[in-house]
Amino acid sequence: MSTYSTGDELEPDSGKYGIPVEKRKIFTESSDPTIKDLCDRITKNRLIVRAEFQRQYVWDNRPTLKSKLIESALLKVPIPIIYTAETEDGKEEVVDGQQRLLTFHTFLNNVFRLSGLQILEDLNGKKYQDLPQKPSDLQTLIDNYPIRVIKILKESDQDIKFDIFERLNRGSVKLNEQELRNCIFRGSFNNMLKDLTQNNFFLNLQNLSKPHRRMVDAERILRFFAFCDRSEHNYKSPLKKFLNDYMRQKRDISVQEVCTKSALFRKSVELCELVYGDLAFRRWRPGFSETEPNGYGESTINEGIMDIQMYGFMEYDKHDIVDKAQVMKDAFIDLMSDPAFAQTIEIGTYDTETVKKRTEKWFSVLREVVGYPSHDRRLYTYEEKLMLFNRPNGNVCGLCKNKIETIDDAHVDHIERFVAGGKTIIKNAQLTHRYCNLRKG
Repeated sequence: MSTYSTGDELEPDSGKYGIPVEKRKIFTESSDPTIKDLCDRITKNRLIVRAEFQRQYVWDNRPTLKSKLIESALLKVPIPIIYTAETEDGKEEVVDGQQRLLTFHTFLNNVFRLSGLQILEDLNGKKYQDLPQKPSDLQTLIDNYPIRVIKILKESDQDIKFDIFERLNRGSVKLNEQELRNCIFRGSFNNMLKDLTQNNFFLNLQNLSKPHRRMVDAERILRFFAFCDRSEHNYKSPLKKFLNDYMRQKRDISVQEVCTKSALFRKSVELCELVYGDLAFRRWRPGFSETEPNGYGESTINEGIMDIQMYGFMEYDKHDIVDKAQVMKDAFIDLMSDPAFAQTIEIGTYDTETVKKRTEKWFSVLREVVGYPSHDRRLYTYEEKLMLFNRPNGNVCGLCKNKIETIDDAHVDHIERFVAGGKTIIKNAQLTHRYCNLRKG
């Protein structure tokens, strides 16, 4: 077994992984199985070459390319390394080399004939079963040809493993981050994400007739649940790591949690359709001069807007919203005229502080328009913040322990996290600098 380490530690908000030195390891195991052995393992489903995350076999329409691969083995030309990954349940899946392995497997099963060969041209038109035995046994030559296989073991750090998958993903159509998660974090939670992409309200709001073929919609749903469960206060960039960590934690949720989360998602989507209509997930551009006073809604989806519109309904019941739908829509359009808010949906959308500022601004408007949820609330009122600030030694930051100079620089934080069951009561509140709270992981 081999161990590899990555380079120097990265700054936490650089948009890259901030992985501690002691965890920056990838464990691998190298071997040199023969083509025959690999094909037998594929047949017996011990080596999964058509993994759910893999693209379809695309060499079917490239007979010369397939034939030249076989010719390379017969000529003993080195074949590129095959990369596989060990799953949590002990299976082995192909990460890089799917097309090559499927070509060998189909040839050894007499599925296609060789064609377009220029060096071993006498073999054109022959299947595996037709290969001559004299002057040399070409079937045995192919059977016994060794290919280097590097298996990424399950003990490897998950973030680095994800990065390795990205680096190996060199196909003509690269797998995106959610397609890779679909590979690495398979389980009941992942199945739920894929099921929810078929929700008709959600499809309509995205102008889709069927789920996105590249799983963009699945990542949008993943973000919704991640923010609902962990909240923006516990968000820390990069988004990729935030979502990876969350999906790893939720990989095998119970049937009950699947039902609860599915109902929450459906409620939020339906309320987005009710309140925002064709402006759901999209930006409103206000008029900008006397000669151009008319505003308009953009047609493209803005991911930051989608997050807060969906996440904003998490704690509200439908009866809290229905009578205030138009007022809420108007309030959201007004918010998009605020330059400070507009910046949070334009630049560095998923920077740590940007996510928190964007959510805080919209939740502040929600409080004014809708009030607190009838069953509970997650945010403290201004009056409660003022009371905390004015009590003896109340203007000391609960995180850095330094003085908070002005109430405008104060943020009320839950001592016991809201998502962990902490109540929005004074006993569970502490004042912090806005900066300190925004930087809190």
